[in-house]
Amino acid sequence: MGAADESQWAEQFIAKIAGGKQAPNPASYPEPSHLSNSYWIREFAIDFEDEWVKAQAPETVDVAIIGSGITGATVAYQLAEARPELKVALFEARGLCTGATGRNGGHIGRPDAHGIVDMAEAFGVEEALRIRRFNKVNRELMLKTIERLNATEDVDLSVKGTLIIFEDEEERQTYLRDDAFARQHGLEPEGFVVDAEWVLKRVSIEPSLVKYGGAYLERSGTIYPRKFVALLLRKALDRNRSFSVHPYTPVSQVTYDPGLGDEEYGIVTTKGTTRAKVVFHATNGYASHLLPSLATEEGVLGCLAHMLGVAPNLPETAIQLEGGFGYASFWHWLLQRPNKGPYLYGLATAEKMGDYNDTITLERLHPVRAEMLAFLSKAFPHSFSSLTPEKDICYDWTGVQGFTADGCSIVGRPVAERRGEFASVGHNGEGMGRCFACSTVITEAIIAHLDQKSDWEPPAWFPYSYRRNL
Repeated sequence: MGAADESQWAEQFIAKIAGGKQAPNPASYPEPSHLSNSYWIREFAIDFEDEWVKAQAPETVDVAIIGSGITGATVAYQLAEARPELKVALFEARGLCTGATGRNGGHIGRPDAHGIVDMAEAFGVEEALRIRRFNKVNRELMLKTIERLNATEDVDLSVKGTLIIFEDEEERQTYLRDDAFARQHGLEPEGFVVDAEWVLKRVSIEPSLVKYGGAYLERSGTIYPRKFVALLLRKALDRNRSFSVHPYTPVSQVTYDPGLGDEEYGIVTTKGTTRAKVVFHATNGYASHLLPSLATEEGVLGCLAHMLGVAPNLPETAIQLEGGFGYASFWHWLLQRPNKGPYLYGLATAEKMGDYNDTITLERLHPVRAEMLAFLSKAFPHSFSSLTPEKDICYDWTGVQGFTADGCSIVGRPVAERRGEFASVGHNGEGMGRCFACSTVITEAIIAHLDQKSDWEPPAWFPYSYRRNL
C-alpha cells in the first residue's frame, strides 16, 4: 500500500477513534474457533502441533511470546539461534499460525518506489528513503534465512517477480514521479516501469487492462506463509530444548509488578500464570486487547480483510500465472498456486475497519464476491468464464490486519517504563514485507535487555518512524 492509499486508511482510522482517545471496538480474544476456509490453513497441517496442545505451561521463563504468526515465529527462531540456553514459551489463542499469517496474500514484495513522494512529505526525505530500503532489507533477510536452511521447496518460495499493472494514466504518472524522485535522492529502485507490450509478452491477460503498462520487481514473488512459520518453529524447537509452544492457550491478561524481581511480568492463560522476564506481543491487529495503550489514536485498529480462492474453470485453455500480481495500486492482489491451481485473490475494498471476527466472511456485510469474480473473468478470460459463487469459489476467508493512523508499524516498547515488554504490531497489510526485519530488531532488543545493555540501539537501516520507545 502506497502513502496515498495509507492516507485514506488514516482517515478511516481516525474516524473510528472516539474523541481521539479510545478505539470504539478494541480488540478482544481472537474468536475461539480456528476453523477457516483459508487455502493456507486447509492445505497444510502443522504436524507437531498436537503434541503441544496439552503441554503444561512453564511456571517461569526468560521470554514469553504471544502470537504464533510470522512475527512470533521469527523471534522464537532467532532467539533459539542466538541464545539457545534461554527458556522461552510461545502462547497462541488458537491453532498455530491460524491468524493473519495463515490467512494473508502470500506476497513477499512489490515495486519499491511507489508512494515515496507522499511519504517524504509526511516523514521527510531521509526517512522515506529508509522506509523504502527497509522493504528490501526485510526481503533479503527472509531469503537468506530460507537459503541457509535449504528450505526453498519446503516453503514454496517462488522468486519469479511481482508485477503491478497500472489502472490508468494517472497511476502511471504517479509511479514515474515516485521513481524519478527516488533516483534523484540516491535510491536506485529495483522495480522498473514496463509498457503494455512487455506485460503482454509475460502475462496472459486481457489487453484492454494493460494499455498503461505497469511496474515490475524481479527479485520478488510468493511464499507459503504458514509453511515458513512451521519451519521456523520446528527449527526453534530443535535448537532450544527449553522452548515450548502452547496452542489453544489464549492470554487473558499481562500483569506487571516490578516488586517481583526479574520475572516481573505475569502471562495469565487458561493454563495458569507464567512469570517472565520479558514479554513480547506478536499480536498485530489484536494488539489492543492486551495493550490498552494501543487502543488509542497512536495505536492499532483491526481491519477484517476478505480473500477468495477460485480455481480456473477452463482447464483446456488455462495458463499458469507466475509470480505476484497486483492491479490498480495493489487494490487487487493475487497469485496462482502451482500446476494451474486456484487463484488466491484479495480486494482492498473488501475490508471492514474495527471488525475482529475472522470466522465470518464479508458477504454478510456487503456483496464482494460478484465484483471479484467479474474481475477474474475479465482479466483472465483464458482461465475463467461465467463464474458463480456457488460452483466456483473453493476457498473463502477473512483475516484481521492491524492498521495505524500513519501507516507505520509499531516496534518496540508500548509503554516506555515497562522496559521488558515489547511489541511488533500494526503492519498495515504489509506483514510479509515488514515482519521478518521488525522481528530481527525485536530479537536484538530482547537480548540487549536481558544482558542489561543500556547502550543498545536499533540498526541504522531500521525506520525511525517504526520505533516505539527503543
